[in-house]
Order: sequence, then structure tokens, then C-alpha cells
Amino acid sequence: MSDRSFNAVVKTGSQGRLVAKDFIVIAAFTVVMFLFMMVLAIVMSFNTNTAFATHGIGGIVVGIPWVYLMMRVPKRGAALATGALMALVAYLMGMFWTGPVGMLAGGAVAEAILGLGKRSKAAVIASFAAFVLCWWVGHVSLLLLAGDSYVEEIVRMGMTREYGEGLVSWSRSPLFFATMAATPVLCALGGLIGTKVFAKHFSKISR
Repeated sequence: MSDRSFNAVVKTGSQGRLVAKDFIVIAAFTVVMFLFMMVLAIVMSFNTNTAFATHGIGGIVVGIPWVYLMMRVPKRGAALATGALMALVAYLMGMFWTGPVGMLAGGAVAEAILGLGKRSKAAVIASFAAFVLCWWVGHVSLLLLAGDSYVEEIVRMGMTREYGEGLVSWSRSPLFFATMAATPVLCALGGLIGTKVFAKHFSKISR
């Protein structure tokens, strides 16, 4: 799908502010994206070396609804609203505050990228990669800040000491940097797939 098609879609729908209907669409897609990531996190967390790979692996799939959402609601504030709502849901579900802060920051960064890039195809893809990377940094920062005391926190949460020690060891290994580097790349791939999946749909909208 060409940037011309994307720009045509943006032109037809980017006027004005977010309205109630937009927030309903944003809420629906945000919950779906978040729940998918949480279910995947349960599976990926069986191994300490893959626990924080959830964001990148999941991004391959979640990039599809992200692209659709950003083009379905091509208005200023859509990405920020998505990040804010996801942060609220995550916090209410008991996620430690660094995770929701990462989501909120990711929404703000994504919004800035979309604005600077005029919501082009490249900007939409980059916005998603940045959003999930910020989420990842927020999520993993608890482990980095707590250090060895993170093990005790894991034990209090009902998991084994060995599992906590495994996560700490992962954060100090080359796998940490590999996961960090792979996360935005995989998310960009998910965004690219999203543009391909909805190319025909967006082309119809722009006619």
C-alpha cells in the first residue's frame, strides 16, 4: 500500500477532535490488544529467557489492529488516548506502576511520531514500534531498578525464588540487549503486515 493511499485516508478523517464514537473504537481495540498481550505473556513467562520477549513477539500480531486503529481514527490524540487507556487498564489489573507509565509514555511518543510524520505509512509503523518499546522499557525497569531485591518481590507474588533469580540473570546477560533490540524490529514487522492486511480496505476508503 502506497503512502498516497494512507494520506488520502488521513485527509478524509483527520479533521476535528476525538468524539465519543472515536473513544469507543479506541477502547475496544485497546482492550483487545492488551488482552492478547497478557495471554501471550502467560505462555512466554514459563521460561525466564522469553518472558520479556512477549512485547516483540506479540507485536507481530498486535501491529495489525494498531495500524487499523490509527487509520480508522486518524485524529490527533488517538495514539495518546490508546496509551492512556491501556495504562489505566493495566494499573487497575494490578500491574506495577512502571508498566503503565511505559504505556502512557509510549502513547505520547507514538503521538509525536504520527504528528511529525503526518500519519504516513512509515509514521504509523514507527509509532507502533516506539509505543511497544516504551512499554517494554517501563515493564523491565522494575527488574532493573529493584536488582537483587526483585527476587524477594517475585517470591511475595507467589512464584519461586529460582524463577526470580532467573529473571535477574537474564537482565544481566546478552539476551537482555538482544531482546531490547529485537522488540522494535518485530513490532515494525507487525506494523508492516498490518498495512498489507488492510491495504485493500484503506484503498476503498480513500476513493
